[in-house]
Amino acid sequence: MKLAWFGVEEWLNPMDSLAKYNLGSSCVSAFNMRELFECTGQDLDKFLEDMREFSLHYHHGDATGSPRVKKAVTGIYPKAGLTPEDVMMVIGGTGANDLTIFSILEHGDNCVVIKPSYQQHYDIPKGMGIETRIVQLKAEDNYVLNLDDVEAACDENTKLIILTNPNNPIGITLYDEELKRLVDIAKKYDSWILCDEMYRGLDENYMPSILDYGYKKAVSVCSLSKMFSMAGTRIGWIICRDREMYEVIKTRRSYNTICCGIFDELVGSIALENYEKVWARARSILLPNREIVKEWISRQPHLKMLAEPMGTTCLIDYDYDVDSETMAKEAMEADKILFVPGDYFDMPKTIRVGYGAFRNPEDLKASLDALEKFLKRYE
Repeated sequence: MKLAWFGVEEWLNPMDSLAKYNLGSSCVSAFNMRELFECTGQDLDKFLEDMREFSLHYHHGDATGSPRVKKAVTGIYPKAGLTPEDVMMVIGGTGANDLTIFSILEHGDNCVVIKPSYQQHYDIPKGMGIETRIVQLKAEDNYVLNLDDVEAACDENTKLIILTNPNNPIGITLYDEELKRLVDIAKKYDSWILCDEMYRGLDENYMPSILDYGYKKAVSVCSLSKMFSMAGTRIGWIICRDREMYEVIKTRRSYNTICCGIFDELVGSIALENYEKVWARARSILLPNREIVKEWISRQPHLKMLAEPMGTTCLIDYDYDVDSETMAKEAMEADKILFVPGDYFDMPKTIRVGYGAFRNPEDLKASLDALEKFLKRYE
């Protein structure tokens, strides 16, 4: 099986350390260890002392995740009625998506993908030879999902419906009414739902999960990368309440993972057990920065943001006569300005801008000013 070139990751990974103005990141500014323990109110000195006798055995009682980390994961879904047995720890969000898609889909199935989305969601099924039906969010609709289009795309062979919520790259979000309707559509066709919830948590009010509606074929994936500011731990998880499918995923996981890093799970447990504090810290960075970006866009005659972002990134439409991949490459070459071309989401004439990596708002403003100056070449 040959997979398509992975645009976002193969663009960002080599460029991230080279950028002077990094508008490409989709993560909230990373913790260091001291900051994590200060944010969560834990005793770092005691933790470091305990590490002297910490066992380096390959897992601590459960290969699908330590009892502590699996219990901590359930806490961020207070309305879902989860148990630790529903949780499977994996290597990052990419591992979660990969394992879930490969485990659910089989030849003869079709899947419905709400785009734009993370590239795994549509190019893994295509690589498997699965009929992949696209429901496209459109600029003329301000990127609002029409759930009638989702229902029209489904039939008796629709095995899986896939989406990101909040959306990547747009940030637009489905809330209670829309998620209930999506579950009803899945029930009608006996389809699974894979909901990538990596960006959940920005709203100060409760942001519902696909797990909140009692549908056992709803699978949620998430990780410590975005709102948790801990991408380097490479800790992600799958939540699947269907025991048969859980075992299918676990078998596939045994072929490529066995278990996650025990130190990563331990540090992740601390963040997850204190997720409200961690998310509050993320909001304190994201919310002011989002307003800075919105105000900046309002002053740009060639740019517009059509949807309110509820994640760490926004999608900006432009009317310059240049494709976004060329624009992104020229911005890095000329001024070391990094952003993600919309072409890597199959969204021409757009760019994805991340605003979570900037602890100092002045650094964000300087990056936007540099981008504004660069864009004048296309006028």
